[in-house]
Amino acid sequence: MDHSEMMARMITQPVAPGRFDRWDGILSAYADCLMDVQAKLSDADIRRFLDVGALVFRTCCQEEARQRWTAEEMAMYHRKRPFGA
Repeated sequence: MDHSEMMARMITQPVAPGRFDRWDGILSAYADCLMDVQAKLSDADIRRFLDVGALVFRTCCQEEARQRWTAEEMAMYHRKRPFGA
């Protein structure tokens, strides 16, 4: 299966929401899938999958925040000091 077909299948695949109705459940399912195949992957592959998972997490958090927060609340969030600083 090539990249275009994978993208098309992910976009059009019917999925029942079940327990994965929130992004954290989806990220958990992604981690479960990764755990199932991690023994077959190199350390570099695992890092790449984890990087993609982190990107999904941040994208979903930002989208959720955009939907729930006012512009002022979003600006305040982005002005917060970085963790550990």
